[in-house]
Formats: sequence, structure tokens, C-alpha cells
Amino acid sequence: MSQQIAASVYMITLNEENNVAESLASVADFAEVIIVDSGSTDRTLAIAEGFPNVRVFHNDWPGFSEQKAYAMSLCSQPWVFNLDADELPTEDFLNEVRTLINTGSHDALESNRTLIRWGQQPKNFSKNDRLIRFFRKTCGHYEVRRVHESISITGSVTKTQATILHKENLSLSQRFTKSNRYSELKAEDKFDKNQNASLASIVLMFPITFLQVYLFKGHFLDGLEGFNTSMNAAFYTYMKYAKLRELHQRKSDRL
Repeated sequence: MSQQIAASVYMITLNEENNVAESLASVADFAEVIIVDSGSTDRTLAIAEGFPNVRVFHNDWPGFSEQKAYAMSLCSQPWVFNLDADELPTEDFLNEVRTLINTGSHDALESNRTLIRWGQQPKNFSKNDRLIRFFRKTCGHYEVRRVHESISITGSVTKTQATILHKENLSLSQRFTKSNRYSELKAEDKFDKNQNASLASIVLMFPITFLQVYLFKGHFLDGLEGFNTSMNAAFYTYMKYAKLRELHQRKSDRL
């Protein structure tokens, strides 16, 4: 049996029965796992409660950053690890976590995140995402955002090439639905900051984004899957700015 990792994992969930068991099994050695659920109607909570180091809480959905901040506040350990239900830390990553806890040399760990879609890593020129998911609890905070939230660190950050696997096993329909939802949230964030979008930028956004992703980021190497990914990225970008312009139009109509 591996030695317990003196850190808390925190995770937000909603209907993750297809992912959560594998994710929780990957962090079974952590001192605790905090799950904040926003109303799952599938077997997510029943599965989670079967793991002895898991504590489950409910919180009505306030937005991504607020939900993660709330989950982090429930952690009892001085070190915390934010993990999504469709992610798995590799053994190399866990070794980096153990080392940082033992040495205390830095306040946060920046690592890779590798996309795995239906068992394979998509072919393209893009590098892995770089993100901070493990850090001292007292050194991290979330800025309020509806989507694409990230942790802000006050302190020193060490970097590693170790990775977290992001197992995105979504159908094409689910991916487009997710992009549509996220584009609306991002548009609202931009609207709150009084950002706007011109008609010309909206018209050009779709073809420019498609070409950037398909050609310059090399997703053409992935055949039809790469074409679908490029179309989805273009759809997300177009909808984000089209919805932003619509929000300003509605505001003008109310004046």
C-alpha cells in the first residue's frame, strides 16, 4: 500500500457517473477528497461515497470559479489538488506532488495536461496545456469568472513535465453543446468588462479560427476528427463574439 499523501483533492461534479470512479481511484492515496456536487441525478454520488477518503457536499451552482473556491475552502489539508472528474494524475505527477510536500521548496506546481480522446491523443502541432493544479491552500485564490477559471498563486511556482491526463470521451454532439454553453458564459464575462465585438470581427472570426486550428495548429493530421475539432473551435469563437454583440444590442434596446 502506498504512503498516504498529506494533501486534499477537491472536485466539482454534475452527472459524472461515467468518469468519477476512475478519477477517484487515481487519488485514493490522498488524505481526503472533497466533492462539491451541484445536483447530480445519476450515480455520481453513490459511486463517490464508496471511496473511504471522499467527503461529499452539495452546493447549488454559482459558477465555475465560485464553486471551485467553495470546494477548496472545505479542504482541511495545507496542500490542495484541484482535479476534474474526467482527469487522472499520472504516477510521475504524483511523485512530483510527494516531493514538493516533503521539501516545501515552492508554493505551487505547474504541470502539463494531456488530452486523451477515446483512448488516443489527438494528432496536431499543439503543445500540452500548462496549468497549476497543486498548491498550498493559503497561496491560491480564484478570480470570479463564469468559465475558463484558473487559480492565481501568491508565491513561488516550480515547473514539471509530468502530466495530468484529460480523458474527454464526449460525442460530437456533446462537444458542440458544451462549446455553445461555454460561449454564452464567456460572452457574459466579456460583457461585464464592457468589451464589445464589431460586425467585421464576428464575420471574420469563424474562418480565421478554423484556419488557425486546422492548418497552423496541425489538426489536419488527425483526419476527420481534426476537421471536427477545428470546426468546433471556430463555432465556439464565433458564438462567443456574436453573443457578446447581442448582449450589447439588448442593453441598447432597454435604454
